[in-house]
Parts: sequence; structure tokens; C-alpha cells
Amino acid sequence: LLFYYLVVGPVEEFVKLLAVRIYAYRDDRFDSVIDGAVYGAVAGLGFASIENLIYITRNLSGSSAMLTSMTADFAAQFFEAVDAGGQIAAVRSLAGPGHVIYSAFAGYYLGLAKFNREHAVPIVIKGLLIAAFIHATYNSLVSFVPRLVVDAVPGVPFIVVFFGFVVVYVGFFLYILYRKLQRYSRKYRQVNADIEAADIDSELTEFDAD
Repeated sequence: LLFYYLVVGPVEEFVKLLAVRIYAYRDDRFDSVIDGAVYGAVAGLGFASIENLIYITRNLSGSSAMLTSMTADFAAQFFEAVDAGGQIAAVRSLAGPGHVIYSAFAGYYLGLAKFNREHAVPIVIKGLLIAAFIHATYNSLVSFVPRLVVDAVPGVPFIVVFFGFVVVYVGFFLYILYRKLQRYSRKYRQVNADIEAADIDSELTEFDAD
């Protein structure tokens, strides 16, 4: 379990955030904190796509269902390979939304750092730690929680339980991220309204003085 928290989570989240930092951070279109969450989510989606492709290819290569020769049972081997690949793809596709959410958290804090330069480093580190923790916790739980449920409730297909776990886990952190973005948007509008009100008061004072 420590491997997920000390290596997998931090390294993968750092790589995804680095992609945002290199390719999007200096772009003029990155002009708000929320853009950081969006770019982070996109980086997570790209990472998940590449990772899933690697997993599927690796599993097919090591599977006995791979086509090893043009024999009489070619058709049977072919459909076995397709079935094996389909099962792996179905399971791996459920990991994609998680990567999107983890990276969106890190990207959100990168956005905060961009517009709070005096505290940029601790803000970025905080975002990475949060993303890595959520990621590592998912990896730790997904390996045994669905199996515990299947053992406790006989007859329930593993893929159904697995899907339910992913929906609940990812949905929970999606809700937290949504609340964070919502709070930031409210605060941003409030600060802007206060600034505009102060400007209006200042203009009225100058007008009255004339």
C-alpha cells in the first residue's frame, strides 16, 4: 500500500501536472483559476488513455488467447483474443474518470498558484499531495473492496460491484471538487463586486468634490 502513496500516486500526478505546466500554463487562454482544473482534467484524460492502451496491449501480449499461428482454430483464437481484450478494456475504461478528477484537483491548485505568485510553491505542493492521496487511496481500495462485497453478496457480478465502487468513489471527489470551484467562483464574484463598489464610491467622491 505504501508503494501507491509514495511512488505511484505522487509520480503519476506530478507527470500530469508537469504536462499542464509546460504546455498550458503560459498560454494566454489560461486566464483564470478554474482553467487550471480544466487543463488538469484534460491532462488526466490523456494520461488515462495512454495508460489504458499500455495495459490492454500488455495483457493481450501475455495472454494465452493471443494469436500465435495461422492454424485451423484461427477463428476460435481470434474471438478469445477479442473477448479478453474487451474485458480488460471494460475494466480499464473505468480508471479513466479517476485520473481526470485527480488531475483536476492538482490543476485547480496550479491555477491558484498562477494568480497567487507569492505563495505559489506551497499551493502547488498542496495540490499535488491532495491529488496523489486521492489517487493512491483509490488504488489501495479498488484492489480489495469490490472483492469483499462480492464475497459478502454472492451472485453479484464483479464488474457490477467494481463499476459501483468507481462511481461512488469518483463521484464523491467530483462533488468535493465541484464545491471547491463553486466556493471560489462565489468568492471571486464577491471580491470583484467589492472592488467595483469601491471604484464607484471613489468616482462619486471626486465628482462631488468638483
